[in-house]
Amino acid sequence: MIVLGSDLSAKGALVMMMKGNCAGGGHRTIPRLWGVIFLLVAKTAFADTFADTNVVSVIEGGHWQEDGAGEGSYRIIVVNQGFEHVSSRVVVEWKSVPTETGEAKIVHSVELVKGGFYSIGTPELTLSPDGARVELRGTSTYGPAVPVVCRFDLSPGGKVTLIKGCEE
Repeated sequence: MIVLGSDLSAKGALVMMMKGNCAGGGHRTIPRLWGVIFLLVAKTAFADTFADTNVVSVIEGGHWQEDGAGEGSYRIIVVNQGFEHVSSRVVVEWKSVPTETGEAKIVHSVELVKGGFYSIGTPELTLSPDGARVELRGTSTYGPAVPVVCRFDLSPGGKVTLIKGCEE
């Protein structure tokens, strides 16, 4: 039997349950079932806490406000892909302020740069009264000596205006 306040670790308690050496130990199936449920719940809880390992940069800032959608900030995410010729995919999100339950929502999401052509560093975000400007700097995936600069203006409503394309 497990005694509260004893020096038994969580691992030790789990082993005892799996072997059926706790209260009700005559029915070995029930403690094993609880052990399996514990492991499944723990695995699910920890699985949601890790970020995508291909995300290399995330910046958030600025402020947007939109009728019917609320208000929030801009979030720019750079994700690398590939292994021999690494390229970047860049996405901007219009993230709402957290609700009473503490959850923010992604109201809009737009891909600024498709993967496959450019390797992008950390984005620069400049704020303006009308929204924000994003500047991306990097290199061409297949010509690393070729510098790349792209600029986009962001506005409420998920609007993106191309100022300077990466291929220019």
